[in-house]
Amino acid sequence: MLRRLIVAALLVVPSIAVAQRGGRTQSDRKTPLFDKEEMPKGPTLRVRDIEDQDPLKLLIDKRKDLKLSDAQLAQLKEADGKLKEQNAPLFKSLDSLLHDMRISGTPTEQEQTRARNARGGLMEAVQSVNASYDAASKTAVATLDAEQQPKANELLDKLRQDGQKAMRERLGGGQRP
Repeated sequence: MLRRLIVAALLVVPSIAVAQRGGRTQSDRKTPLFDKEEMPKGPTLRVRDIEDQDPLKLLIDKRKDLKLSDAQLAQLKEADGKLKEQNAPLFKSLDSLLHDMRISGTPTEQEQTRARNARGGLMEAVQSVNASYDAASKTAVATLDAEQQPKANELLDKLRQDGQKAMRERLGGGQRP
């Protein structure tokens, strides 16, 4: 009987203590780290999002669906390596431009101007990357067999559409300067 009273007391006492505290928990406290007002505003686009639009990488990933031969696969991998090397400086500039577009708190006129200029540079860099992707995809599709080309074009069209949609969402995702 005494044991039951002790066990019951051990279970009831903590719940009474919590009730007396008024129900406030650690999650009720304001933390500056997660404060929405202090979050940097700007695009949610990342360089990786643009890198993921690589058409040669898609063709390599879909090699089974396209029924690529070993020689075709090796050729695509080599072309993809050259494409990445060609676009590396553009990706570095994209990274710094995306950083320049982010604004913390209430933006000053100078920050707004900087973000606007960075947005213009970002759009130019994205267009350059997309132009290189288009050229590489046309060259790659031309090397495929007549049976493989329609499927490859279908995959690449879907990649372009998804990429354009993602760009619109992620560039408009933050506060526009």
